[in-house]
Amino acid sequence: MQTKIAFISYPVANLDRAVGFYQKVLGKEPLFHREDWAEFDLCGQRLALQKSSSPGGVGATVYFLARPIEGFVLRLKELDAALDGNIEIHSYGKLARFRDPDGNILGLYEPPE
Repeated sequence: MQTKIAFISYPVANLDRAVGFYQKVLGKEPLFHREDWAEFDLCGQRLALQKSSSPGGVGATVYFLARPIEGFVLRLKELDAALDGNIEIHSYGKLARFRDPDGNILGLYEPPE
């Protein structure tokens, strides 16, 4: 697996409210703000906010850069890692989530071409 972190994501119930909060805290505008996703650049590291219907207590998810994502998912399956659903395809790229042995959620991210 790549060791480069692509971004860190926080689930939020109200994306507009969360973006407003982080704009004030960070003192900067988001790189972009879509209906279900917003990102801030923090000196080259990305902080993402993702609209979620059940954000309470979930916490952050670290997403590792994975190109191509399918190869990394196949490797995780070979290692009997617990995958959370299938690869998701969005305008901003592909995502896949899996769990470590303690149940912590980690993610894979492949940016769009």
